[in-house]
Amino acid sequence: MQTPRVVFVTGKGGVGKTTVSAALGQRAAELGVRTLIIETANDGSLAQLFEHRKLSAAPQRMHAGIDAVRVDARELVEQYFSRLLRFQWLADRLLSSHTFSALAAAAPGITEFLLLEKILAWIDPALGSRRRGYGLVIVDGPATGHALKLLRTPRNLATMVPGGPLGKVARRLLTLLADRERTQVVLVSLPDEMAVRETIEAQRVLEDDLVLHVTRPVINRVFPRHFTAAEAHALTQALAHNGAPAASLAPVIEAARFAIACRREAERHVAALRRALGSSPILLRQLFATHLSIADLAPFGRTLGRVVLGAPSGGRDDTAPPPTARTVATL
Repeated sequence: MQTPRVVFVTGKGGVGKTTVSAALGQRAAELGVRTLIIETANDGSLAQLFEHRKLSAAPQRMHAGIDAVRVDARELVEQYFSRLLRFQWLADRLLSSHTFSALAAAAPGITEFLLLEKILAWIDPALGSRRRGYGLVIVDGPATGHALKLLRTPRNLATMVPGGPLGKVARRLLTLLADRERTQVVLVSLPDEMAVRETIEAQRVLEDDLVLHVTRPVINRVFPRHFTAAEAHALTQALAHNGAPAASLAPVIEAARFAIACRREAERHVAALRRALGSSPILLRQLFATHLSIADLAPFGRTLGRVVLGAPSGGRDDTAPPPTARTVATL
């Protein structure tokens, strides 16, 4: 990575955006890239992955080579106006609860703009700043609709305010977002009808309307293959001919049937996504654990790093497309 880059990770709520962000950040740090992960959800899940209690409003070290920060809409506005007005008591007066609500309503997109301005400062510090820029900024972004609003903000602001300091920052942001070598969007989905449909619609908006660089989509929580096609067929035939299994085998048989059904369902959605977008999605397998830690995500990081960062995977290519729907009896 020769130039600093920013990666926006988004998708339907609950698809694993934080998991993808953390795994990608871990891989970048392994490659020697100074990385910052930005949490926008404020639910504490990113901190928990790194075994920290919570994140602060300033970047803090999570892991070797990885910093993380929490951003809050109200805090962004408060910091901006405190900086603008210089007198804290005046800023406090302005940002009292009723005034803040009116301000946010009168200036749509202000919090999105301030978040992007923060990202710009972290990736490309101002001349003379003592702060060293990050080689990679990963935005563990909001759900798809809010992410699209975020990424539209510089264009809208540049149209409304063509000059002045705000217009200047908006144009810098537009330049950053339009640079395919520096900015990427990663869409995360599940092997689920609604999530896949939302991913397809979002990618078309991002590429056709906003003209952004969107990587191959990620499908998270895909069941691994446990059986060959012949084994799955034999299992089905045995149940058909022998009836109900013995009581001692019933739980195992049911688990096998469930795994086969889940894998077949996943591959059906993978095929639909591949047909709609013309590219094979990146598959991340289901992890069967009560709690995840950053160590569990190393294989995900290698897979994501190869596609998103252009880094060697360091192992088997887990991103290869699965069999078509005609051969999905393998698990």
